[in-house]
Amino acid sequence: MRTLRLGLDLAYKACGVLAAIALAMIAALMLAQIIGRFFNVLVPGVNEAAAFLLAATSFLALAYSFRAGSHIRVSLFLHYLPDGVRRFADLAGVALGVALMAYFTWYTWRLVADSIRFKEVSDGLLAIPLWIPQGAMLLGLLMLTIALVEEFFHILTGGVPSFDDSQDVVLRDEDDAADQI
Repeated sequence: MRTLRLGLDLAYKACGVLAAIALAMIAALMLAQIIGRFFNVLVPGVNEAAAFLLAATSFLALAYSFRAGSHIRVSLFLHYLPDGVRRFADLAGVALGVALMAYFTWYTWRLVADSIRFKEVSDGLLAIPLWIPQGAMLLGLLMLTIALVEEFFHILTGGVPSFDDSQDVVLRDEDDAADQI
């Protein structure tokens, strides 16, 4: 089980790296457009490509940020629950996340399949096949779904949730703050 978790962590990090590359590509495109304006050179399709890369950045980073504990999580109530009830609440929350992400992943797969079947391309200056940005969305959703399923079984078998590693700065006791210094 540990080897599987490490392998999946590597896959999540790879998606995080792809998200970072897409973000860097947005910056490079914007910089090219800015420099092009100084020399009266038009860089076509920058806005369209940047929008597709932004979607890729957002979706590809989902699993990595989930495992890093970076997703927004309302834990105000959970901190005051007994351990057994809190474990059940964590399991219920992750199970709900699995169900929602599996639903989104399935319908995104159908969207990608339709885009491939009908050979859909974007409407802008660049005729980008729509399955490419949709494929990045699908990969990100699929990886998040896998991360949630993995997390569910990790919690179910008695493991500490990976998202529980982050400390709540607002609710931290003064004694806890002194211990971390």
